[in-house]
Amino acid sequence: MENKGRGIMRTRLLHPWWTHLPAIAALVVLIIYIAANSPFPNNVPVHFNYGGEVDKYGSPWLVFGLVIGLSVFFILLSSFLDELWARQEKKKTFNGLSLLDDVVVGVMVGTSLGVGSAAFPWNYLGLVCGSAVVLAIILEIIRPYHIYRDNMVEQEAEALKPEIVRRLKENVPFVFWDSQNPFYITLLSTLLPVVLLASAVVSWFSEPWASLVLVIVALLLVMPYGGLRVIVTKQNITIRFGILGFKVLRLATEEIAAVETHQFSPLRDFGGYGIRFNREMAAYYLRGTRGVKITTVRGKKYLIGSDNTERLAVVISAVTQGSRAY
Repeated sequence: MENKGRGIMRTRLLHPWWTHLPAIAALVVLIIYIAANSPFPNNVPVHFNYGGEVDKYGSPWLVFGLVIGLSVFFILLSSFLDELWARQEKKKTFNGLSLLDDVVVGVMVGTSLGVGSAAFPWNYLGLVCGSAVVLAIILEIIRPYHIYRDNMVEQEAEALKPEIVRRLKENVPFVFWDSQNPFYITLLSTLLPVVLLASAVVSWFSEPWASLVLVIVALLLVMPYGGLRVIVTKQNITIRFGILGFKVLRLATEEIAAVETHQFSPLRDFGGYGIRFNREMAAYYLRGTRGVKITTVRGKKYLIGSDNTERLAVVISAVTQGSRAY
């Protein structure tokens, strides 16, 4: 089977945009505050220590610019994470991640409303952040729940079995490849390293040690390029990761006791994407909510994500059965 329509923007949103209104409202309050109180002094208190005392002065416009930019970023990030959550729900559940933008934006806006004051603005912080969080909780509770079904198109995955059995019976070399390489992996492993390397060049003469750290981090970020590759042969199931093809899992086909497709929630069941573990199994995936669940003769369980779940399951099952028969 082939999964179509994986992109969030290809179908209507399941997590309504209005759940982000508290964070948006907080940001609007800041913009109104800036417009109503301009102009500001060139040098104002911008940072406070744990005792609430001023320990740094600076430009208010730098503070406002950072707060507005970061607020927009966290609202967009929260919208993306909330939509992922909604598409992974099997029933209506409270999404704690939906409070991310409300808490962060509420804190930043609340503290920014006190720019120019010699005392930490606890009153603004409590009012803005508290109101945003309470309203966000209410909106998350009342948001509607919509069942999400992947737009699946049937393929004749079972038709692969006879060909695999024939090759195994005739001892013909057999290799099957499956991969997951989503766009965000390509973006993170190319764009971010370029930005970090450019920053390293700029700061080399003033901060050589910082430049060295940036270069090392940039090289590490290149490693995921290429995503996950699953290689199935008569003898082994192997998973390799990144541009260097690091081997993250190898299972002998003779050790496999059961193979089945498995529906899962990346955020709720494993807390994210990549190489993950919970009490039941180890998981390897970069996107999607369906994978192949493998149980070994010793009872260990592994989950392998795939964009063609049924096809990969049929191949692994056929190889496992065929390798024992021939």
